[in-house]
Amino acid sequence: MNNRKYRQTATALALLVAVAASGCTKSSSSGTDASPSASAGASKSPSASASSAPAKTVNLQVFSMPTNFSGAVTGWWADVLKEKVGVKLEILPSGDQGEQKLQALMAGGELPDIVVFKTQQQVEDAVKANLLVNLDEYIAKLPNAAKNASTALQYYRDTASNGTGKLYAIPNNVGPALIGAELNYGPYLRWDLYKQLGMPEVNKVEDYLPLLKKMQDLEPKNKDGQKTYGFTLWKDWDSIAMLLSGMPLTGIDSGDPSLPFLQVNYLNNETKSILAPDSEYIRMLKFYYTANQMGLVDPDSLTQRYESALEKANQGRVLLSWWPWFSGGYNTAHVNDDPVKGFRPVFSKDMRPFKPGDAPFGETWAIGIGKSTKNLDAALAYVDFNYSFEGNQLLINGPKGVIWDLDSNGQQYVTDQGWDILTNNKDMPGGGKLVDAYSAVRSSGGLSAATIDPTYKQPIHYGIWPSTLQHNPNKLDQDWQKTTGYKTTVAMLEDKKLTSSNSLASKLIPTMSDDMTTLKNKIGDVVKTDSWLAVFAKNDAEFQKIVDDMRKKAEGLGLQKLLDLGNANWKTALENAKKYNK
Repeated sequence: MNNRKYRQTATALALLVAVAASGCTKSSSSGTDASPSASAGASKSPSASASSAPAKTVNLQVFSMPTNFSGAVTGWWADVLKEKVGVKLEILPSGDQGEQKLQALMAGGELPDIVVFKTQQQVEDAVKANLLVNLDEYIAKLPNAAKNASTALQYYRDTASNGTGKLYAIPNNVGPALIGAELNYGPYLRWDLYKQLGMPEVNKVEDYLPLLKKMQDLEPKNKDGQKTYGFTLWKDWDSIAMLLSGMPLTGIDSGDPSLPFLQVNYLNNETKSILAPDSEYIRMLKFYYTANQMGLVDPDSLTQRYESALEKANQGRVLLSWWPWFSGGYNTAHVNDDPVKGFRPVFSKDMRPFKPGDAPFGETWAIGIGKSTKNLDAALAYVDFNYSFEGNQLLINGPKGVIWDLDSNGQQYVTDQGWDILTNNKDMPGGGKLVDAYSAVRSSGGLSAATIDPTYKQPIHYGIWPSTLQHNPNKLDQDWQKTTGYKTTVAMLEDKKLTSSNSLASKLIPTMSDDMTTLKNKIGDVVKTDSWLAVFAKNDAEFQKIVDDMRKKAEGLGLQKLLDLGNANWKTALENAKKYNK
């Protein structure tokens, strides 16, 4: 998974948490899962019972590439795993050196009991080294995975088995896209200032700039006397280009490193070099350059990290946020102010904000079992738990009777205690935060949180339950709803048919060779550096010279080789998408 997709996935659950909690004052079973009556007994602090608890508790070592956590998993989630699966997890350090540590483990000839990989290529390498259990030999002990993620299992047999056609790992997050009240991208403006200006129409992306300038004139400083800006930017999320210029605001994605330096128009699947003079990427570089000329770009943008930018957003020093979660801290502090303040979406007419597509074959954070494990049955039980409805309900919503319960119609809803825990970030009974279950391995469940649980006939994640989306909107949301006539951002965009959606093919792009990856990174260093220089150019002539030179240098290094490979891989991915989307 590339850096941008990593952060999309990592923030999706956090976004739902923030959206669900901002308006506030069941463990399930189906198919091969335990029965509803067995899981209904889970309470504020799960405790083992003679009839359901495993005979003994087994320690499993886990090496998870995405996580920054290490040590023993404790608290409420440890209690769940002990009761339901009979395991304790010890997370081995991964962090920023995860790739090197994985290579060292593989060079030593052994992997831990459980491994969570970041990329499909890492799975392939482990299979080639004969370090993973062939899960097909134990498929009878993986009934939930076999039933609930069958397409994903077949995809990994076909594409991550070193040509053997066997199953060695299972991708996570299998199922429908996680879409709540908000999309992950969109222009979130200071709604109160926008209304003061008479809510002028925004016809194209560039029209935000004069509007933001007027907003800055209305509020040149925050309450603490610090200067406000239209944008505060940061570099540390960049991969091979300036990430903030590659977002798919108009249905065109210019920032996927697996298709290096190609933009993909998800409205028609056509591609183009991001360095072409008329590309969306160059358009957004010009957008930020013009914003900087107007005094709308925070000068710290060249040197600061994301954490500093987020702090400024929380302080009210930013007037436009491209993500609802980026402005969520400011909203939480001000949504019930009188007069109300906060960020709500205002879309230009040329925008087609990005709506994530379904993933029947999952994401690339795949889970496998080390061949040298001495705890195979326990490891298989843990893996299968990740693909059960009960396991995903517990992972995301916690035990029944804490965050959630059932109403008189048998539907899940967030309890008063649940809202208190979510809104105030309180500890769960049993210790730890609700998100600890996700954070320990840093991987969402085996199933998408938007998967419909057949027991309750609604999505797994509490943030998109109908009862949650209808729960007591705050003053800011009430004002936006009254003004627009829509309950949620997604409802408005879908009604107006203003969204784009990534093709399934975007998740099926073949892996590049090491040589091409090296070339990609070499050109990426040029593109990243020159993109930021262009944004902060002194005048139009210097901007154009930097952009032209960037293109020439990239072409001189072999840009066309990558464009040709990317187009071929995109064609292959489109064909593969037809195969697995039946």
